[in-house]
Amino acid sequence: MFLPETNLKKIRDGVDFTLNRILIVFFFCILMVYASREIVDLDLWLHLKTGQYITAHGIIPSSDIFSFTLQGRPWINHEWLFQVLAYLFYATAGADGLIIMQNIILIAAFMLLLFSAKRDNNHIFVFIILYLTLLTCSYRFTIRPDIFSLFFLTAYLCFIKNFTECKASFFITALSITACQIAWANMHGFYFLGPLVILIFLLAELAKRYIKLPASLNQVHRLDDNRLRQLLLILGLTLAACMANPYGLKGAAYPFSVLGQVSGKGRIVFQYIQELARPITLKNILDVNQFFFYKALIFISLFSFRFNRRHINISDLLLWLLFTGFSLIAIRNVAYFAFVAAFVTFNNVELAFEYKKGLPKYFNNRAIRAAFCYALMACLVYFPAKGAQKYLQVTAYDFDAYQLKSGMWGISKARFPEKAVDFLLTHDFPKRIFNDFNSGSYLIGRAFPQRQVFIDGRTELYGPDFFTNYVAVGNGDKEAIGKILNEYGLKGFFLTTSTDDLHMGLARYLLNNPLWITVYFDEKAIILLKDIPENSGLISRFKIDLSSWTPPEPDYMKIGMAFRYPLPYVYRARFLNKQGFYEAASKEARAILNLMPNNAEAFKFLADYYFENKDYKEAFVYIRNSLIHAPGNLFARARLALIYYHLKEDEKALKVADALIKNKPKFAEGYYTKALILIEKDREAAKALLHKATELAPKEPRYKAELDNLS
Repeated sequence: MFLPETNLKKIRDGVDFTLNRILIVFFFCILMVYASREIVDLDLWLHLKTGQYITAHGIIPSSDIFSFTLQGRPWINHEWLFQVLAYLFYATAGADGLIIMQNIILIAAFMLLLFSAKRDNNHIFVFIILYLTLLTCSYRFTIRPDIFSLFFLTAYLCFIKNFTECKASFFITALSITACQIAWANMHGFYFLGPLVILIFLLAELAKRYIKLPASLNQVHRLDDNRLRQLLLILGLTLAACMANPYGLKGAAYPFSVLGQVSGKGRIVFQYIQELARPITLKNILDVNQFFFYKALIFISLFSFRFNRRHINISDLLLWLLFTGFSLIAIRNVAYFAFVAAFVTFNNVELAFEYKKGLPKYFNNRAIRAAFCYALMACLVYFPAKGAQKYLQVTAYDFDAYQLKSGMWGISKARFPEKAVDFLLTHDFPKRIFNDFNSGSYLIGRAFPQRQVFIDGRTELYGPDFFTNYVAVGNGDKEAIGKILNEYGLKGFFLTTSTDDLHMGLARYLLNNPLWITVYFDEKAIILLKDIPENSGLISRFKIDLSSWTPPEPDYMKIGMAFRYPLPYVYRARFLNKQGFYEAASKEARAILNLMPNNAEAFKFLADYYFENKDYKEAFVYIRNSLIHAPGNLFARARLALIYYHLKEDEKALKVADALIKNKPKFAEGYYTKALILIEKDREAAKALLHKATELAPKEPRYKAELDNLS
């Protein structure tokens, strides 16, 4: 016996209604997990200290107060409102208060995106796009002003859509957008996106009126003349709202002044700050391991225009083109594209379902469409659910407190030089101490007003010339180092021990100069003082000789039988090895192996130690173990080649080196390794290989030194 069609419809509607609610709950649970990860952002501490200063003094600083290098220079702090809000949340509920704030803003942004989509017949597809958007932009879920920009951008898109579809009055739209723009102009420099979105809608309207477009594109959501005039007025109100900031016209023009910087000498910043790198290059365009979800969203959102090719809203197309180009400039912009791509995809699918002309015929069948969407969603939900599970399970072991720290909520202890700053504040250090770029904001948050910094994350304030000089200092340029020592009267250095290239050259210079004495060293930072009478008390009490460094002995009974990754020991060993303290690194390596017997890096450090001591057979034993546990380690393979060479196994040495160059043609160490193998047999070939290595890695001093020896 068959149920009547009306009953079947009620059942289907009930299933759809229930499924829709389940999807909403599930999606926002996943979102909250992604938004509740521990705090790792370096610039947050600058924002909190600024917010504290504004709250305590009742004024917004108009000149720099945090650095001794730029003190008094005019500073347009376009993020002051975010900083005050962040500080108030932090003062109320600590670090977790900041994470709660982030959850509120991101949930609100995704709610707006959800409500911008018509879900009557395609709610499964809507959630597929939402999940893809989440996966694309989750890397930007950090407590920064950017999350407010994501919210305001989404709000603008929704306000303008409702206005152009006559679902909202002029008064409500104008009031809402003006209020948003005033807040946005005082929270983040990307507030220019608000007027830009309105301008795109206006340009689209002009195109519909004055350009002959194919199919019925001239008529899709075309505004009447009265609405068009009102939209123009809204743009005027938005531009006027940009002036509602403490700096007036200068504050409103801030984004364009920064644009002028980065279009000229300021491009140097893009080379050293990861978020300013391009997300897609010729090297990774086909690499599914890099920005896969971003690339997928580009393809799907583009393909949505194919679905709706006869009823495309020109404003959607212009938005998509603009934000796609915007996202291709820098990684930090990808999140904005993700929200816009989701918005235009929803619009295209909504129109396609309405007219049933843009979709293939079989997609107009409800059952086929539902089966396809359920299958696709099952695959896509797997990724965010798996990611959420990973974050929930991630823990880090604190070797100081001998306890686990969840990767959710709170502050990441592995990210910030907390102990080094404690040491700095506990003792009477000189005021003029150089700090590296990565530690500047944290030092401001922890040490101001007792201490001022040399540099911090405000690259637009320091400018390209200052940053260029900083890079030269970080590379170990003696002339640049001498210049800043004289200009600023520096009496100490505070450097994070990260082994990136930004200041390894400076660390190498200082550690090989007897005038600079190490007085503090841990897994996150090193502090050096100038050997002058003013510093003699600190030097006599805390002097450290890294060549005889011995790692702290862990309490194995407190650690127990559970596996604990020895992160502090690994960090210290990396830095010591990079700076040529091979014996000290080998001690750290043995401590690592006591805690984690299969750690490939530790075996590599021991191989380096025995190699430098010319015990090549023992070096081979350890490099063999390293490659057994991590066969893809390129530096270990380079070391293996040189060990073969010194053991008179030239054929094996060349085979390993040639394989490195063939498989990884951009790996400079491969060319350097082969050059050392050939140096006695074919000096010209060795010289050519060293030129190639130097070209690929110009900051590595070993390559240039060996090349100079040959010349």
